Amino acid sequence: MTILNEIVKTKKENLRNVNIRALPPTDKPKRPLVSSLKQAEYPLGVIAEVKKASPSKGVFTNDFSPDAIAKRYESVNVSGISVLTDFEYFQGQNADLTAVKEAVDTPVLRKDFICDEKMITESDKIGADAVLLIAAILEERQFAEYYEYARELGLEVLTEVHNEKELEQVYKHVSPELIGINNRDLHTFSTDMSITESLAPLVPDGSFVISESGIHNAGHIRRLKKAGAGGMLIGEGFMLAESPQLFLNQLFDGGEN
Repeated sequence: MTILNEIVKTKKENLRNVNIRALPPTDKPKRPLVSSLKQAEYPLGVIAEVKKASPSKGVFTNDFSPDAIAKRYESVNVSGISVLTDFEYFQGQNADLTAVKEAVDTPVLRKDFICDEKMITESDKIGADAVLLIAAILEERQFAEYYEYARELGLEVLTEVHNEKELEQVYKHVSPELIGINNRDLHTFSTDMSITESLAPLVPDGSFVISESGIHNAGHIRRLKKAGAGGMLIGEGFMLAESPQLFLNQLFDGGEN
């Protein structure tokens, strides 16, 4: 069983005990992630991620304060903040996202392995402005239904693909405003920047391309821009950085990119 299959299996088992109706709805209005990315201060729109741990790197910090981390991200004018809410493999929780939504005015993306419609309802209730839908873990028709349901709730959707087949399947059913190209193979957790370079040129006009995973230096940024990406989602780099501003300076060569 691959890492991705194991994560989804565990997620489905845990969902049996989730009572969505018991969750109080947030009173915070939705914030537009797409427009924030298009108006980015940096050469590429930046979605910075809040996460305590990952299966490949372990725990990033034991002194984990989601709201404090989010405030640091907001202070450097990122376009969006992603919050990992998976507990079993990333040590996240729904309360992390709610805390971030309360602490900042930046659009908040819920990053999780959404494999049931109730998780979309849950995302809305805990305060997400957008959700991640991963093509690799959903059947074609199921993906389309989840996408439409999220939009009905006012949630924006970051549609994630890893190969040309997934890209083609997605566009059979929807025309996503945000398309995320994951450089990480979720079955092995290895990363390859050439994934974005090969897929970004195939994305139809009208979709804003976000490159995800394995982005660490200015050389990567130049490759992404050349490929046609409009933004990027970075977790590990931000979580391990001395400060968000120093990390962004390194990525953008002090503004030379």
